[in-house]
Amino acid sequence: MQPLPIGAAQTEQALARAADRHRRSPLALTTVPRGLGPYRGYGEVLAQLTDLGRRGAAVSVIGRSVRDEPIFALSIGPASARRTSAILSGVHPMEWIGVETHFTLLERLVERPPTDRRIVSVVVANPDGVVRVEDNLRKARRRFVRHNARRVDLNRNFPSFWGKGSLSRLLLRPVFSAGAGPASEPEVRAIISCFKGQMVDRALSLHSFGGVVLYPWGNRLFPPLDRSELRRWARHVARRADPHRPYRATQCSHWVPGFTAPGMELDWFYDQHGALSLLVECSRGGLGLPRFVPGKLIEPFAWFNPPAPERVAPQVAQAVERFVRGAARPSD
Repeated sequence: MQPLPIGAAQTEQALARAADRHRRSPLALTTVPRGLGPYRGYGEVLAQLTDLGRRGAAVSVIGRSVRDEPIFALSIGPASARRTSAILSGVHPMEWIGVETHFTLLERLVERPPTDRRIVSVVVANPDGVVRVEDNLRKARRRFVRHNARRVDLNRNFPSFWGKGSLSRLLLRPVFSAGAGPASEPEVRAIISCFKGQMVDRALSLHSFGGVVLYPWGNRLFPPLDRSELRRWARHVARRADPHRPYRATQCSHWVPGFTAPGMELDWFYDQHGALSLLVECSRGGLGLPRFVPGKLIEPFAWFNPPAPERVAPQVAQAVERFVRGAARPSD
């Protein structure tokens, strides 16, 4: 990991200052009565990062957001390990089930750290967006938020295939805004810098929603060289993410016919690092579970996040754990 040139004490101070700045009443007091589920606010997320640091995870500041929020990474496992697994969530700020799943996975990893690799984790890649979503929730404002503070979709800003033509960009350019250039956004540059020079052989991104496990390519219709291995892992995760109703496993560019996605982190990790790369769309959203509530149709947060994250996050975290730990093959 390539953190900013500050020591452990300065990192601890930066985390403490950020946690204090964002300390508010538990967000669940707002979201649970509205049927949106017991989700954590950003201050609570930072408190959880602090706790994981006290329990053995190494915390680093890897960059700053557009609005100068520190972006934190956690490292679990020996610093001298040759291989690295990368985990991202909070790229799209509305997708909080991905953050909750990420924390559940980190709890499992910190209890039994790997001995043969490092696992480097960026829980909230887009802090400005997450803070904006939290503010909307607390004020009961129904707003769709996908971008960073410069209205750029970070998952279209990675250098691999950036700016390539796609039907999605043609039809929905404001939604999939790719930025002024490849890695134009400080959040994306922080992630690229974090993993620069590392032997990243596994990469996992946690998003929502759709109940699907995606593998490269996102921007190319033809299959990747590692298609067989990627498909095996995707199917392994898909079956275990929901044993009663397995997720779908597919190449990302085949998920929605005719739509390709240039500039994704999924393709960047595979293209630039050669990593086996998966993107899990955690859960199927929150419109139908545990019961349909018509008012949720106009609540964007409910589109992406199930009202019972405690049911979804453990199952998905368990499903991806072997992959993140670098197992040679799926267990089936």
